Order: sequence, then structure tokens, then C-alpha cells
Amino acid sequence: MLTGFCGTSDAQARRRGGSSYNSAAARQRQQQAIIQAALAQRNAAQQVLSAAQSTGSEAQSKLDAAMSKLKESSEQFHEAQSTTRQLAKELAKIEDDILDEQKEGSPFRKAASELEAAREKLKKIEESVLAQSESQTRLSGLTGSKLSDARRSILELSPDYVAARTILDTAGRDFDRIRRELFSSDKDWKAAADALTQARKDEKEAEQKTHSGTSGRVKNTVTARNANEAAAEAKAVIAQAEAIIKANGGAKYLNTSNNQPAKKKN
Repeated sequence: MLTGFCGTSDAQARRRGGSSYNSAAARQRQQQAIIQAALAQRNAAQQVLSAAQSTGSEAQSKLDAAMSKLKESSEQFHEAQSTTRQLAKELAKIEDDILDEQKEGSPFRKAASELEAAREKLKKIEESVLAQSESQTRLSGLTGSKLSDARRSILELSPDYVAARTILDTAGRDFDRIRRELFSSDKDWKAAADALTQARKDEKEAEQKTHSGTSGRVKNTVTARNANEAAAEAKAVIAQAEAIIKANGGAKYLNTSNNQPAKKKN
């Protein structure tokens, strides 16, 4: 294992103001997002229910508009329910922070420089080999996959190219190893990675329940074709949305005029 990655614990403190990754806080933020989206979903379904009961020459246009809004809110709600998307974004941000904290002269910066140098050297050798008259003769008139195959064959017969390719592969492996070790030695990264792994497992289980018809997730499709179907679907969506709101601790928002939870700061 590499050591001395420019003071990991100090970097963590600078990165997040002295506080480490909090999976409970991340889950709370996700619940708030789900509640907000579910409330919007319920409100849209209520509009559909109202439009389905309307009469007159504009009844169908009102229903179509309400169904369109319901479909939009349904897709947004489906997106909000994905914990993995949110956690993946948080993990990516932590990774970016970790790498940004690596100073010049650190193992990571050295490995990055060596990788870039190896890539540039291979590119120059490749251009040189392919520019030779013998190579140009072999490649003349070829296109598509035949051209690609011929270029590869020429390069694989060049000792200089093969040697440069080996150096690049080695530099790439070293870079990836150091990068992985940086992440695995960071407690915030490990906590976020564990949370993402668990979320993926939970969503897979939820997907399996969806296939068996027992999931509490609201559908992200709207299929009603007439007022009666629209009203029935709206009622089902309202019931499902309210159940998920309650499951995420938002029951208090169901019986108030101001049914939007306050957005919490990260």
C-alpha cells in the first residue's frame, strides 16, 4: 500500500468542513426529495381526477392537459425514487475532491504525468510508423474495417510501437492502482461506496417486487384512454403516492394546506 497521500485525514477535514460523510443525512435528503416528488405526483393525479369529472366542449382538452402533467410528474417521481443516482453523484463528487487534493509531486500526480507522457510517446511512434512509405503502400485504397485491421497489423510488427505500448499499459495499471488506493484509504469514500452498494441491492429487490406486483413504487407510465380510465388511474396513483409519502416520514404534509416540505440545506 502507498502511504503519504498528502495527509488524507487533513484533506477530508478541508473537503467537508471537518465532518465526514454521513449516510443518514444522505438518506434524509433522499427522503425529502421523494416526499416532494410524491406530493407533486399526488397533486397532478388530483388534477386528473377533477378533469375527468368535468363536462362541456373543453372537457377532453382539460383531461389531456392534466394527463400530460401527470405523466411528467410521474417520470420525475420515478427519477426521485432512485437512491442509487443520488448516491452515485455524491460518490463521484468525493472522488473528484480526493483527486483534486493531490499536490504536485504526490504519487498520484507523478503517475498521471507518466501516463500522459507514455500516451504521447505511443501516439508519435504510431504516426511515424504509419507514415513510412511501405506502410502507406499497404494502406492505400483500404477503408473501414480492412483499413483498421491493416493499421493494427503494421503497428504490431513494429518493435518500437510494441515497446511503447507496453510502457503505456504499465503506466495505466500503476495510475489505476494508486487511484484505487487513494479512494479505499478515504473513510468518506468507503462510507459512500458502501451506501451505494446497499442502495443498488435495495433497488434490485424493489424491482423484483415490482415484477410480482407488490412494490410501493408509483408507476412512471400513464396509459388511460378515456375519462373513466383516467379517474381510476388517478385514484390509484394518489393512493400509492400517499403510501410512499407516509413511508418516508411525510404524513404531516398530507393534511396541511402547505403540503411542500421545506428543502433542507446540504
